Amino acid sequence: MKRMNRTDFFRVTRGILALMLLIGVASCGTIIPELQVQYTLPPPSDELRGRAVSLTIQDRRADTSILGRGAREDFKGFSNSVSLSIVDAGQKGLNVGIFQVPALMREALERRLARLGVEVLSDTGPGVPGLVIILREFSLDLVGREWSAKMGYEAKLTGAKGGVVTQSVNGQASRYKVVGRDAADDLMSEIFTDMVNALNVQRLFEQAGITLGH
Repeated sequence: MKRMNRTDFFRVTRGILALMLLIGVASCGTIIPELQVQYTLPPPSDELRGRAVSLTIQDRRADTSILGRGAREDFKGFSNSVSLSIVDAGQKGLNVGIFQVPALMREALERRLARLGVEVLSDTGPGVPGLVIILREFSLDLVGREWSAKMGYEAKLTGAKGGVVTQSVNGQASRYKVVGRDAADDLMSEIFTDMVNALNVQRLFEQAGITLGH
């Protein structure tokens, strides 16, 4: 058997290293950037304990793309998905998955309702109120050197007797861009938390004639 001399050995070694480098570059190239959103739960409450609703999310955004033209340069290859982490007071955020916007909203609202003691049912049964969330806007853009975020939705609660009450939640916020996308993630986490927690579920129940208390 012919033995490999030193020159051949180094040539083969360089070839292997070059191949590994190419594989590494290719792997990095397949990473798809996602928004990293943290939703911070409000303090727990027992005010609606024992109540139940069916929850429906309707996506009626005029533009279902999250990113505006200015933000796309920083999120090349963006999948239009959001990585969601849930944060409780005094605890580290727990990543719960990657979602499209309607599923993202449902995941957060289910946890928000559970925080109030409300059970979320998959189907509407006799006497079970129906909560419909109509998404109007969920967007992120870069205007000059500032990230700009907007979010809006309408909540409709149908009471046991068929009456419908509505509540609109809208907001926008901005944050100066620094190196990387951390400021964008922080901004979207901030507006998402504020808008989800702004829904006054207790008020909806009262307006729909659903008795509160134990």
